Order: sequence, then structure tokens, then C-alpha cells
Amino acid sequence: MTKYSTALKMEICSKYLSHQTSLAKLEREYGIDHTEIRAWAERARKHGLAALKVTHTRQTYLPEFKLNVVRFYHEHHMGIHKVAAVFKLNSSQVQAWLKLYQAEGYAGLFPKPKGRPPTMTKKKRQKKLKPAKKLTEVEQLRKQVAELEAQKADLELNNLILKKVAARYPRLPTGKKPE
Repeated sequence: MTKYSTALKMEICSKYLSHQTSLAKLEREYGIDHTEIRAWAERARKHGLAALKVTHTRQTYLPEFKLNVVRFYHEHHMGIHKVAAVFKLNSSQVQAWLKLYQAEGYAGLFPKPKGRPPTMTKKKRQKKLKPAKKLTEVEQLRKQVAELEAQKADLELNNLILKKVAARYPRLPTGKKPE
């Protein structure tokens, strides 16, 4: 739900833009911060009162568009509210993109995965979902050979490690306790 209705925004902006009342009077009358009223007025000046319409659709933007907004901000040295008005965006959105761009560069403007990361890996999930296929006799033998070769490689590696340790730390003569 939005904080202010479209009708209220249009009413306030039309009063302000037609110079009927001052910004301070509007702030006191409606209890809305003057910076927000000024941002609405800037948007209405650029794109008309229809730009103040409240939309409830979730909008996603391409990284190239975000980069264009950031570049526009840096090239024209305008305030965040004015840049937001030019592109019909919320000023907090422009500010968030600027922070991301400063912190992470262009890569920061790409969408991030939403939600909690999965606790189970994809391999485990696939193993649970898919029943095991029956292998042919040749495939079973190949699988056994591969497993035996892997065991052999592990044993050779362990043997090599033990030899290195034995060379570095020679055994004590039997019967004597280490001090």
C-alpha cells in the first residue's frame, strides 16, 4: 500500500505549481516533508501530473538502463531528485543504484538472487528426485574399474604422504620413550 494517494499528490502539486501556496504552507497543512513535495513537483513539471500516478506493479530494470541513469547523474551534475524525475523513478532507487555502482562497479547493477540460499546442493536434490537407472553389465564393470582406480590413486597419495612424514621424522629406537 502506498503512503500517499495519487489524488493527494496531484492536489498538492497543482497548488504548488500554480503558485497558490508556498512550500512551507503545504508542508504544515498536509504534514508532508517539503523535500518530498518538491520531488513530486519536479516530476510533475517534467512529465505532467499523470507521472504522479501510483503504480502497484513491480518493475525490473536492465543493468544497462541502471548504468545510463548513473552516467546521467555523473555527467549532468544534477541532484538525485531531478535525475529521478527525468527517468520517472523513485529517488531512493536512483540513490541505491549510485551506491551499488560506487561500491561494486557495473557488476553491482546486475540483479541479485532473492530469498534464502538452499541448504541442499543440487546434486543431492537430483539424487533424491531421480530413481537410479539400471546399468548394463559393461557399464557396471566400467564403474567398478573407475572406483578401483580412484581408490588406487588415494592409496598412492597416502603412501607418498607417509613416506614424506617418515623421512622428516625418523622413528625412535624401540624401547626408549620420547622425552
